[in-house]
Amino acid sequence: MGILWTVWPLDDQMRDWLDELDVSYPDAESRFPTGSEIKGAVAALSNEYNIVYTDNGVGGPWQAAFSSMDDPERGPWALLNVQEYKGDGEINRFGFEKGWESLNIEIVRAIAQSCGPLVLIDDAGHEPTVVAA
Repeated sequence: MGILWTVWPLDDQMRDWLDELDVSYPDAESRFPTGSEIKGAVAALSNEYNIVYTDNGVGGPWQAAFSSMDDPERGPWALLNVQEYKGDGEINRFGFEKGWESLNIEIVRAIAQSCGPLVLIDDAGHEPTVVAA
């Protein structure tokens, strides 16, 4: 069994929750990324990782499966999921199915460059991680 990861922007509700947990965060604008921003951030990592895309078009699931170029079987890997792809110019929610936390953070950091800080939340109850560019 693996950990599922949700990603959320720093909206008012998220800030209140992080305050309750005493988790610090930057005072910066934040939002979900567009499809183009997700795709651009993923493509920017293609020199470091093998990436296999599953694109079912608008309204369908979209995925990017990352694996290590050096050791695909044992190296870092991640599976970025957009459950219902809204389109390149539209806001899209995304998360991760299992994978290495360090790589998930690296991917979120790349996406955060265009949409501001994002919060990575696992379903195992650990403290959330605020990821800025």
